[in-house]
Amino acid sequence: MFLASLSLSISCNHLSNSAEADYSNVTQIQYDDKAENVIAIDKIVDRCSFVRLETEKSNLIGRIDQILISDSLIIVVDKHVAKAILVFNHDGKFLNRISRLGNGHGEYLLINHVAINDKKEVCILDNIKERLLKFDITGEMVASQDLPFKSAKFEFLGNDYILFDVEKCSPLDSSVEDDVVKSCYLLTDLDFNIKYSFGKDHSYKNPSFQRYSEDFLKTDGIIYGRLDLGNTIFEFGTDSVKARYELSLKDGVLYAPSIEDLTTDGQYSEKRFQEPSFSGCFFICKDYSCYKMMFPERERLYTWFFKSNKTGNILTLSTKSDDPVLSKFYNPLARWSDNTLVQDISPTTLLALKDDILSNSMVENPETLFDGLTLEDNPVLFFYTFNPDKVDK
Repeated sequence: MFLASLSLSISCNHLSNSAEADYSNVTQIQYDDKAENVIAIDKIVDRCSFVRLETEKSNLIGRIDQILISDSLIIVVDKHVAKAILVFNHDGKFLNRISRLGNGHGEYLLINHVAINDKKEVCILDNIKERLLKFDITGEMVASQDLPFKSAKFEFLGNDYILFDVEKCSPLDSSVEDDVVKSCYLLTDLDFNIKYSFGKDHSYKNPSFQRYSEDFLKTDGIIYGRLDLGNTIFEFGTDSVKARYELSLKDGVLYAPSIEDLTTDGQYSEKRFQEPSFSGCFFICKDYSCYKMMFPERERLYTWFFKSNKTGNILTLSTKSDDPVLSKFYNPLARWSDNTLVQDISPTTLLALKDDILSNSMVENPETLFDGLTLEDNPVLFFYTFNPDKVDK
């Protein structure tokens, strides 16, 4: 265990002090994978609704990588296929694009990550242009800032700070200490002056090793993350880092690799598919939190478990269901409201399941789901609202 220790005096633009995590108030979450703790998704989901995203030639989506919610708007990010950032209202009506792919002023060459700041500006991290681009919600460019280091992801912390995930990245500015960027996270002000670094990036020792996890989350203004594919989830503040959740198995071992011992991607993959592990994907909602686990020996590789924020009760979610839409709950991309998670389903999948959905699904107004739906349409967003009282039992 480490004690909280953090000095905040900084004498140089891109020098920082290393933060140590405070473990004094960590919540132990022990996953008990017994049959009596399993709950069917039919029993815990109170409502399932959908939004069809309007399809035009100018807004075709190949794959949704991020969903961001801003007031009455849905912002969809397709990093790899359409390479586009698209704005819709809550009814799915297409409003506008945010910038576009290109080498011109106000254009991006790569979408590494997208975040929204306190001014409701859409901010694009582009490691090829080595810039952070800012746009208003209509797509009008507001600012462009040179980055002193590359980053995989980022989020705004309050009004004055940015947390960067810099693992496997490199400095772009000679004033940035190499050891600083060999951290996992950097907290900076809005001009990228570093306040503190946290964690140690081992990938510079083993350059072939890649992170396979989704381990960076902002919810209710709080940023959470983890280190080294481990089982501890940390909360990042402006002055400190606190260990908040520690995951474990009641009967068995939850795999947490020794990163320094891994030398190849293949070595990690082999070990990862031999033992249960935490995928790194999690959501912290108003009345519950949920975590995505991987069990290599099972028919369904991934399993979600839910923990009640009120009682601490933990249940395993079974997605085996006669309801074809509930059975597709697998990879939610965002928290929509207090206890609702959202994920997309392709029109190809939906049309293949049309008869089952119309006859045997709790989805609201299923007839309108298929009204004019074609294989070429954009993905449909589904909203799964979980009943916290059922998690308590």
